[in-house]
Amino acid sequence: MSAETEPLDFSDLAGWDDHDHEAAFAAFCHSAHHLLRRPPTSRAGSAAAEDLLVIARAALAQPGVLDRKAARLFFESHFLPVALASPGLLTGYYEPVFEARLSRDETFAFPLHKRPDDLVPLTPEEAEKVGFTPETSFARKTADGLCFHASRAEVMAGALDGRDLELAWLKDPLEAYVIHIQGSARLDLGDGATMRIAFDGKSGHPYRSLGKYLIERGVFTASSITMDGLLAHLRSLGREGTRLLGENPSYIYFKAVSEGHEAVEAGKDARFGPKAAAGVPLVPMRSIAVDRHIHTFGLPFWLETFLPDAGGEGKPFRQMVFAHDTGSAIKGAARGDLFVGTGPEAGALAGQLQQQTRFICLMPSRVADNRGG
Repeated sequence: MSAETEPLDFSDLAGWDDHDHEAAFAAFCHSAHHLLRRPPTSRAGSAAAEDLLVIARAALAQPGVLDRKAARLFFESHFLPVALASPGLLTGYYEPVFEARLSRDETFAFPLHKRPDDLVPLTPEEAEKVGFTPETSFARKTADGLCFHASRAEVMAGALDGRDLELAWLKDPLEAYVIHIQGSARLDLGDGATMRIAFDGKSGHPYRSLGKYLIERGVFTASSITMDGLLAHLRSLGREGTRLLGENPSYIYFKAVSEGHEAVEAGKDARFGPKAAAGVPLVPMRSIAVDRHIHTFGLPFWLETFLPDAGGEGKPFRQMVFAHDTGSAIKGAARGDLFVGTGPEAGALAGQLQQQTRFICLMPSRVADNRGG
């Protein structure tokens, strides 16, 4: 056990006895179906990944639906709680819903782009081999080797024009930026038509937080900034606010969710969000994004924190969640991004969520003494 972790008993978890373990088990089974199709791997611990698959098979082999007591016993029998270094930080993300069109016009003039053919995925090993950091997951393939693709500022200046890469057009460049930050969206195409879009690559440039940029310049403080406040500030600046978007060089590409079985499962079912990096359709308030270089996809976590509420005091949040996703800004063991749902209400919560949180990893029992996940 490392100095950054602390073994616990389940009796040490605040709210564990009263938790809805039945709902947590259903979410774990939802995850297990997908993880067994595409087994998780981790640079941090292959033993955790292998044991997690054993537990996933055991969950799916259970006869019928487990009641709350049986579900709790399942988790206590297969996992051991390990507290991660604190204080941890929990933020939130969501699936926005915006109006869009498939063709440009005077109103809808700001594009979302499809992935260029010369942008290729990289494994961490491939990235390091050519001199990139392990976090560089995409790069441009050229006759002279690999390099970053066009930055956000370069795309805004027309670097992708004329390549027929526009997937859809939005009214507002800030709406497009929100979709870039969230990594997915549902688009209202008019006349009852909708399209769900998902992440399909990025330029390779390191992500730079626009919020941190504005904090450094004294516009906000770490305690005062929210997504709504950031967007309102940028909108108040007009063209200068749009130009500031280019301070984050990372640029995201998207794809439309297919109309086959995957869409029925991951795109049409309103209970779930878009498909995450683990290949699992996101479960609102049960899926989190984690640092992929530390934790294994599929691992359960127990979170102890408070969610923002109208009264300002915060609502206790004691919940089992699952590592289904990752993100450029999610770095560190005790760091997570909670998927809170779809639409404006979810967006309001996600924009306020920046909470100190106790992160407890539920490690497969046989590897609970290993470092990290």
